[in-house]
Amino acid sequence: MYVRCHFFGPLREVVGEKTIEREADPGVTVDSLLTTIADDHPGLEELLFENEELRESMTITRNGKHVIYQDGPDTELEADDDIRVTPSIQGG
Repeated sequence: MYVRCHFFGPLREVVGEKTIEREADPGVTVDSLLTTIADDHPGLEELLFENEELRESMTITRNGKHVIYQDGPDTELEADDDIRVTPSIQGG
C-alpha cells in the first residue's frame, strides 16, 4: 500500500520536497512512518522527535483529522492515507 506524507515550514526545507509517497506495510503507524522518513533525511529526526517521542509541537493529521483524536502516534495507516505534518508556530 502507498501513503503520502506532506511536510510544511522548516520540515519541508529539511526534506527537500513538499510531499513524499511511501510504500508501507498494512498496520504501519504514524510514528513508524515518520521514523522511517526521518532515517532518510538527516536533521528531520531532531525536528520531529524529542526523547524518542513525537514532539507535542507537531500537528499531525491523517486524512484531515488530527491523530490525537484517533490513536495518536499509534494510529494505524491504510492505503492512500494522506498525512500532514505541520510544526506549531511559536513566538512572542
